[in-house]
Amino acid sequence: MPLSPINETGLYYERSGAGEALVLVHGSWVDGRTWDAARPALTRSFEVVTFDRRGHSRSVLSPASGTIHDDVADLAGLIEALGLQPAHVAGASGGGSIALRLAATRPELVRTVSVHEPPLFDLLDDREFPELAELRAVLAVVAELLDAGDHEGAAALYFDQVARAPHGWTGLEPSRRGMLLGNADTYLEQCRDPDALGIELESLAVFTGPALVTFGDRRPPMFRRIADLVVEAMPGARARLIPGTAHDPQVTHPDAYVESLELFAAGVAHR
Repeated sequence: MPLSPINETGLYYERSGAGEALVLVHGSWVDGRTWDAARPALTRSFEVVTFDRRGHSRSVLSPASGTIHDDVADLAGLIEALGLQPAHVAGASGGGSIALRLAATRPELVRTVSVHEPPLFDLLDDREFPELAELRAVLAVVAELLDAGDHEGAAALYFDQVARAPHGWTGLEPSRRGMLLGNADTYLEQCRDPDALGIELESLAVFTGPALVTFGDRRPPMFRRIADLVVEAMPGARARLIPGTAHDPQVTHPDAYVESLELFAAGVAHR
C-alpha cells in the first residue's frame, strides 16, 4: 500500500474488508502486523485499517520518532487523509494510550474507541502497587541498554521481564526478533517522552461516545485499576475482562479479542 502523505511522516498502511472503518493502533516495539491474527475476522464487520506508527518498520524513518503527541497527530492525519471520519479506533498497549488521546483531543474523528491495557502507569500511586516500582526500575535499565547501543540486551530484558513473551526473547522467531530490534531506537525515544505513560483524566470527559477498556486476568492488578480510572473519567465507557489473556490478546487469543470488539460494536449499533 502507499505511504500516507501526512505532515513530514509517511505512514505505511493497509486496508481490507468492508463496512464502517476500524483503525487499529499498535503498541511499542511492534508494527501493524501485530494485528494479522485478528484482522481476517474483523473484516467480517469492518473496513480494517492497520498502519505502522512513525519510526516503526515500513513507515518513513525520521531523525527522531517524536512524542505521543506526534503519534496522535499522525493518527488524526491518517483518518482525515483516508476520509474515514468518524472511525472506530482500537489500540493495544501504547496504541491504546494514543487512541484515548485522540478521542480526547479530536472527538469529531472518533465514533467509538476501544483500548486494551493502556500503560498509563503515571495515573497510579506507587505505594498502592509495589510491583510498579520494580517495573519502572526494569524499564529504566532497558532504556540505559538501548542508549548504550545494546539493542539485543534491552530487547531480551523487555520481552523476558516486561512483556513476558510466552517463551521469552529467545523463543521468538528470528524474523520477529529482527523486526523488534529494528524498532528499538524508536522505543528509546518513547522512553524519553515525559508524557508517554500518563494522561489528564479530565480531558477524557470530552469524548462522550462509546468506549471500551479491556484487560486480561494474567497481568498485574494495576492494569485493572488503570481501566477503572479511565472508565470513571469517560461518560460512555465500560470495562471488560478478556479471560485467560495477558497484554497482547490480538496475538495470543485473537478469537476472544475479536469477539470482544464485535460484542461492543453490536451494542453500539443496537443503541
